[in-house]
Amino acid sequence: MTPKCSIIISVYKDTQSLDLIFQSLVRQTRVPNEVIISEDGNAPQMKDFVEQAQKTYPTLTMLHLFQEDLGWRKNIALNRAILASNNDYLMFIDGDCVPFDDFVENHLLQAQHGIVLCGKRTELGPNLTQKIYDKKLDIGNLTRHYFRYLPWLIADKTRHLEDMFHIHAKSFLAKFLKRNVRYIIGCNWSAFKEDILKINGFDETYKDPSVGEDIDLGWRFRGLGIELLSCKFNANLVHLYHKKRFNSDIMKKNDAILMANFKLNKFFCDNGIIKHASEA
Repeated sequence: MTPKCSIIISVYKDTQSLDLIFQSLVRQTRVPNEVIISEDGNAPQMKDFVEQAQKTYPTLTMLHLFQEDLGWRKNIALNRAILASNNDYLMFIDGDCVPFDDFVENHLLQAQHGIVLCGKRTELGPNLTQKIYDKKLDIGNLTRHYFRYLPWLIADKTRHLEDMFHIHAKSFLAKFLKRNVRYIIGCNWSAFKEDILKINGFDETYKDPSVGEDIDLGWRFRGLGIELLSCKFNANLVHLYHKKRFNSDIMKKNDAILMANFKLNKFFCDNGIIKHASEA
């Protein structure tokens, strides 16, 4: 019997992409028991959109969490979402990533205690993304019939196109693709809530996007004996195009935090869901 699940969506102001995610979630072969909109901010347009979405998509049980917009505080928002979740199994995606129609089912079919499922993402190019936003291309058709769109995908310089290849978790081929991995991609992973609590959730010491959302998590899970298992090719999603916001200075700062924790073997972070006295 598959567990009840909450899917946690990290968002910041982008209601257009979130609506595409909702469209995907209502047609899932296994609709999630709860959809948590984890907003790193408090934008009026997001509040209005979610209120309307609850009427537009009545089959989705939604919980909208928000916080004061004080800059990047995604890890804080995600920890709040973990605590607020009402189900045993949690899935994490970003607000610019649209799942395939059996995404939830394929995560749940492989759910195990002591295991984190790690998926991938295909990054669409700017032209196809704009066609989707302009309603000239249905993203559901794209994900269901991606082979038909291969020429378009190639021409638009889609990144990680190979990760669009899809087979169901129950396929006889799936067992040949099972393998351990060494890192999490933060826009597509899942685990039992109790296993996430064992590492104290996300480390809120990270004040900027980078390794704190995924590499840090994977390292701490493995340190406590929780394995990372690939669900590549089963639980697929597509990432809508936007310009990268890479900053090498931020990466160096986050790497320094990670290295300090490496040296201390600090798998249960001080500044997570539970606050150490010095971090409170």
